[in-house]
Amino acid sequence: MLSSVRRGIPLALLVLVWPSPAPAGAATPALTLKAPPATTYLHGVDFYGRLSPPAADARVRLMRGDTVVTTARTGPRGGYHFAVRLANPGPFHVAWLTARSPEVTVRITPRLHAALVGSKVAGASLKLAAALEPSGAGRVRVQVIRGGRVGFDRSFPGGAKVALGTRATGTVRVRLTSLPRPGWGPVRRELSATLRPPNLAYGTTDPAVAELARRLAALHYAVPSFSATFGNDFMESVWAFQKVQGVDRTGSVDANLWARLDNPRVPRPRYLQPANHIEVDKSRQVLYVVRNGEITLISAAATAGIAGYYTPEGKFAIYDKRPGWDHSPLGVLWNPMYFVGGYAIHGGDPVPPYPASHGCVRVPDFVISRLFGSEPYGEVVYVYS
Repeated sequence: MLSSVRRGIPLALLVLVWPSPAPAGAATPALTLKAPPATTYLHGVDFYGRLSPPAADARVRLMRGDTVVTTARTGPRGGYHFAVRLANPGPFHVAWLTARSPEVTVRITPRLHAALVGSKVAGASLKLAAALEPSGAGRVRVQVIRGGRVGFDRSFPGGAKVALGTRATGTVRVRLTSLPRPGWGPVRRELSATLRPPNLAYGTTDPAVAELARRLAALHYAVPSFSATFGNDFMESVWAFQKVQGVDRTGSVDANLWARLDNPRVPRPRYLQPANHIEVDKSRQVLYVVRNGEITLISAAATAGIAGYYTPEGKFAIYDKRPGWDHSPLGVLWNPMYFVGGYAIHGGDPVPPYPASHGCVRVPDFVISRLFGSEPYGEVVYVYS
C-alpha cells in the first residue's frame, strides 16, 4: 500500500508522465534547393531553399556528397541562402537532421589559358602552351590550321604543349576546344600568328635567303644564282631594292623590308623610245634594262663619286665592247661597254650603295656578265639624275 506521502509530494498531486507519440499526420521536415543552371569556374553563385515546416534559426548544411561546403541559418519562415564560389559542379544537396533535399548540379565553364610562346619568325621556335583550369574539367583539342586546312588535330588531358612547325611563312591559326567531363561546360579559343621571314644580313645562311632572291627576281631585280647564303653579290641586289624604294641602304633585311616586298614601289622607265634601251638613274644609283617599254632588269650601280670626276648625262649608244679587262683613261675596266668617250658600263666589285666611280657606270660582275652578251652595239643608253 502506498504511503499517503512520498518524498513530501502529496499523492493527489503525483502524476506519471509518459512520452506521447507525434500526432497522427504530423508533417516530416522537407528541404528544397535552387541554384543557377550554369556559371564559370570560381564565380560566386547563390543557392536558395526552404525548410518546411518552418523552423527559425535551424542550421542547415550545403553538401557535396559527404562533404560540407558551408552552413547557414534558417530565417523566421524557414528560408536559407548560401553564397558560394564554385570550383566543382556538384551535385549538391541541403541536409538538416535526417532531412535531405533533392540534388542540384550547376554546370561550370572552366577557364582556358592559352598562349603562343616564342618568336613569330619562320624557322624559329614557336610553341603552344594551353591549360584548363581546373585541369580535371576535361580534355583540350588542338587543331593547327594553315591555308584553311587542318594539319594537326589531337586532344590532351587538362592542357597541351605543342611545338608548331615554322618552316613556312604566313599565318598559322590554332583552334582550341575543350572536351568537357560531365557537369562541365565547353570552352574554346583561337590564336593566330603571322610568321615573317627572319632578319637576314651578310654572312647569314638560311633557306629564307633563296626565298628572298626569288621574290626580288620576280620584281625584276638582278640577283646572283639562288643560294642559302647571303653573300656580297646578294647584298648588292638588296641595295638595289632599297635604292628604288627610297629606304635606308643597309644591305640587310628586316621586317620592314619584307613588308615592302609585299607592296613595293614599281619603277617605270623615264623614256619610251626606243622600246629597248638602258637607263642609268644617277639619283637612285641604279641601272634599268628596258624591253618593249617595260623595265625587265634592275641592277645596283655606282656613278662618279670621286672629287674631280663626273658621269655625263644625256642620250648615248653603246659603240664598243671589250671582253675581259680593258685599260681606259678612267681605269682598268671589266667587260666594258663604252657609250661615250672613255665612259662605259662595266663590272667591278664591290659596287657600294653610293657614288664611287671615276665617271663610268659600275655594276656588279654577275650583272655585267649578263649584259655583255645581251646588249647589242647601238643600244641606246640614257643617263640622268
